[in-house]
Amino acid sequence: MIQVKPIIVLTVICIVSSALLGFTYNATADTIAAVEKAASDAAMMEVLPGAASFQELSANAEEGVLLAAKDDSGKGYVFKVQDKGYGGNYVVMVGIGPDGKITGAKLLDNSETPGLGSKTGMPAFTDQFTGKDAGLDGVETITGATISSKTFLRCIEKAFTAFDSVKEGA
Repeated sequence: MIQVKPIIVLTVICIVSSALLGFTYNATADTIAAVEKAASDAAMMEVLPGAASFQELSANAEEGVLLAAKDDSGKGYVFKVQDKGYGGNYVVMVGIGPDGKITGAKLLDNSETPGLGSKTGMPAFTDQFTGKDAGLDGVETITGATISSKTFLRCIEKAFTAFDSVKEGA
C-alpha cells in the first residue's frame, strides 16, 4: 500500500518553499536592480573621467554589447561588453573619447581562475589600455592567463566596433 502522508508533506514543503522564494525575489528585485545600476553608473564614470551624465545609445547590431552610452558633455562614449572567457562570461566597461582613444577600461565580472585569470582586472593590466586607439599597439597579455587576456582584448575590440557604429550615427 502506498504511503500518502510523506507525499503530501513533501508536496506542502515544496509549495511553501517555492512561494517563499517567489516572494523574496519579488521583494528584492527592485533593490538588486538599483544596486546593479549604481555599480554600472559608477563604472561608467570611472572609465570616462569628467563625465557628468549619459544618454543611452542603440548598439543592438553589435554582438556582445550590453550597453552603449554617450556622455552629454561630449567627453566620449562608454560600452559595457561581454565575451566568453576561460571560466564563463567576462564583462568589461570601456570608455572611449571622441578622439577614438581609450579613456579607461574596467573588468566588471568574470569567472576566471583566481590568481591568474583574475589578474586581468588589476590596474597593472587595465591601465595599459588608457590612451590606446583601436590598433592596441604595445598591449601585452598576462603570462599564464592567455585566454583571459585575449578575452579582455576581444571585449576592447567589441567596444571599438560599437564605437565606430554609434560614432557614425552621431
